[in-house]
Amino acid sequence: MAYGLARVGNRRVVRRPYFFEIFIVANFAVIVWLTLGFNPVVLRTIPDTFQTLIPSMAVYAVAGVAIRAVVAAVRRELPVYLRLLRSAGWIVDTIRVVIATALMAHTYFWIKLLVPLLHPRNFDQLLWDLDQKMFLGYSPNILFLDLFSPAPVLRFIDWSYARIFFASMTIAFVYFLSAPSRRVRTGFVTGTAVLWLIAAWLYLLIPSLGPAYRFPDVWMPLADSFQVTQTMQATLMRNYQNVLQWPTGVARDIQIMFGIAAFPSLHVGFQAFAFLWMRRLWVYGEIVFGVFLLIILIGSVVTGWHYLIDGFAGGLLAVGGYLFGSRLWRIREWRRLRKAIQR
Repeated sequence: MAYGLARVGNRRVVRRPYFFEIFIVANFAVIVWLTLGFNPVVLRTIPDTFQTLIPSMAVYAVAGVAIRAVVAAVRRELPVYLRLLRSAGWIVDTIRVVIATALMAHTYFWIKLLVPLLHPRNFDQLLWDLDQKMFLGYSPNILFLDLFSPAPVLRFIDWSYARIFFASMTIAFVYFLSAPSRRVRTGFVTGTAVLWLIAAWLYLLIPSLGPAYRFPDVWMPLADSFQVTQTMQATLMRNYQNVLQWPTGVARDIQIMFGIAAFPSLHVGFQAFAFLWMRRLWVYGEIVFGVFLLIILIGSVVTGWHYLIDGFAGGLLAVGGYLFGSRLWRIREWRRLRKAIQR
């Protein structure tokens, strides 16, 4: 794909929009249009979101640069890496990626948060029934709870689930935001935008709360083993109830990051997406995200956040986002790495 490169000395700056920028802005415009009729809050809250997320994404980039600089120094390649960091193209791309990622998150949060207002239906029973049909009449949620029933195992899943998810987000963005390759960075961000925003619209198309909310009798007796999970689930449900009060004119505090939606599972989807990228670029990252993917897939069903079919759908979206982003940018590094391995 041609992007119109302008030279600045020996440095190249991309002037035209990247695909991910166009895609994110288009999705943002759609959710703004859908909500203007009853509340323009999606527009009004952009400054608050940017104030939180842009510094966070910038910290990820800086942390990744620091780590890569240490590695480059050990390999005696630091001068080359520093020249790259000082180039106008790398700096401008970093700014664009950080801003676009913040807008993507803002758009995703609002689509997910407003699902019960834009499409007030519920497909939990359908998803539960589909899970049972796939497992010949057995619910995967109940089956997994039985398989991992020892209290210490349940407590480990409860303790590790959210921690692993947020750790995986940190590791992935630290690694990719600091990548020296423009193609790797923009390809990853392109795939990320496709994964998260298509998932958000699927939340709206097939609204569901998740098994722990729809079938609480299964998980309430296990409250002692799921203290972390059930505290978070209660927090999200209070926020969900506050969102439902908007049409009545009752003003309640809303946390835009606390939307509820089960299908598809981006808890699973993001682990699969990062794993697919890491397996081409960094063998230790591949191992880490392979372990993360297994724990999150099992944990999402055991804790009641998701049906098993949610995880399968998230995995399929991950493959789609990965293939789209990587093939759009024709990642040259992969061919170079394969040649190096064959030597």
